[in-house]
Amino acid sequence: MSNVLKNTGNDENVRYKRAIRTAEELFKKVGFRAVTMELVAREANVAKATLYSYFKNKDELFLAVCARMARLLCGAVEQALMKPDAPLDARLADAVIAKHRLIFVLVRGSTHAAELFSYTHSMAGEIFADLDLKIVEMLSAAMAQDPALSPRAKQIARALYFGSGNLANRSETAAEMEVELTAFAVTHLAGVRALAGLH
Repeated sequence: MSNVLKNTGNDENVRYKRAIRTAEELFKKVGFRAVTMELVAREANVAKATLYSYFKNKDELFLAVCARMARLLCGAVEQALMKPDAPLDARLADAVIAKHRLIFVLVRGSTHAAELFSYTHSMAGEIFADLDLKIVEMLSAAMAQDPALSPRAKQIARALYFGSGNLANRSETAAEMEVELTAFAVTHLAGVRALAGLH
């Protein structure tokens, strides 16, 4: 393949990614309803026709933003679970916190968070339901390595993950959320270990 063709492909990829990142910033800044394809094209410095060649409409663009967000969230959890020197319980707590910390950065910090969450649930619910399953599987796989957690790893992972979600949603700040989730994870895992010791 010639360098000209490679560069053309790279330029397209750069424009595509720039459009998604620009849309993400605009959704946070002005809300879903106020964003238009024209605004995204202008702010991303891409031709409107180019943007429409990538995404049929704003809904499709929003789904691409949500898919990117899901990949980032999954990566944050994966990275936390792979810390080589940290004990398992700390990695599990860090994994749950990493996901919710990123949600604060990507969405909850926006004055339009409620609107964005509403559209996320109605339009991209499947993307985030799949993400939830994947994260529960990752947590469960990590727990399966521990004799005290492995017999009920999936159940414990679901309780840790979904319980932390409710708690995170009630937190006003990222710092408060981290303190709350750390306490929740430590208490949850200590309780599971104590019960496992009784059986």
